[in-house]
Amino acid sequence: MPSRRRVLGTVAAGLCATLAGCIDAAGVLQMDEATTDEILDPTTVEVGRTGEERNIVVDVLDTGSAIVSGERPPLGVDQPVTYDGTVYELARTETGDQTRTDYRVVLEADPGAADTAERRFDALPSVDAEKLDSLLASRASGDDAVGADLSYTESERAESAIVPEPAFDVLVVDGERMGVEIEPIETTVTTYEYTLVDELGSEGRYADELAADHRFSLAGLSDAERDVVEEAIDEGGYYADSTDDEAFEGVARTFFDHGPFASDDDRAYWIATYEETTYVAMVDPIRWPALRHDVPTAD
Repeated sequence: MPSRRRVLGTVAAGLCATLAGCIDAAGVLQMDEATTDEILDPTTVEVGRTGEERNIVVDVLDTGSAIVSGERPPLGVDQPVTYDGTVYELARTETGDQTRTDYRVVLEADPGAADTAERRFDALPSVDAEKLDSLLASRASGDDAVGADLSYTESERAESAIVPEPAFDVLVVDGERMGVEIEPIETTVTTYEYTLVDELGSEGRYADELAADHRFSLAGLSDAERDVVEEAIDEGGYYADSTDDEAFEGVARTFFDHGPFASDDDRAYWIATYEETTYVAMVDPIRWPALRHDVPTAD
């Protein structure tokens, strides 16, 4: 299941590209009613019901920890995670590194000399046939070569006729001769242990607590600044055409006077009440150096 994070909140410039006249926006203000999902969007990572992230969370909840290995952490812990309607804070520690050897396999059409060692595809060990079948399936019509980085376990390497070194130079696939090139690739794999720090309550409770701690009244705006806010509410966003937009800057700095409840790169998020409705507001000063410098970060 994909995260609730919206493209607009993640890449403002990309969002603008879908709307006439805002491709070159200098800054963006978004204001959406403060539902539970809108509050959790920038503050949590949603874990779906399938995949490695889900397996990590389930193992942590069932056994107290989850141990996984990879080239990079499979699940971030900078933010709480939500799973099955509940919010959890996790911790992650690195417990060790090891080197893994993968193999860059390239199959190239028209290998040249006819007196080289050949092997028919249907004579390959099953472990090689399965991996190369997927590789060949990705070959587009007319491609002279196809390649990929393949992983073999120790037991698979013992069965393989391709790695660590191929036992032949040419693979015959449906009558087509293809040269075989193998290059070993050393990869550092880190082992991570995930543990539970705290259960923060249901999604609704956690969102309510964030709102109670961070909500403020958006007031004291000029007429021009109110127009900016109301366009952001009514039109799905306000897009400043240039850094000369004083009304947009005024609204942005009004938000900057309050601590955001979430921040990400140059964007920040607030929970604000305007005209008796509470909103999640996002300010992104895309091409506005002075505002970018002053965007506050969440605690």
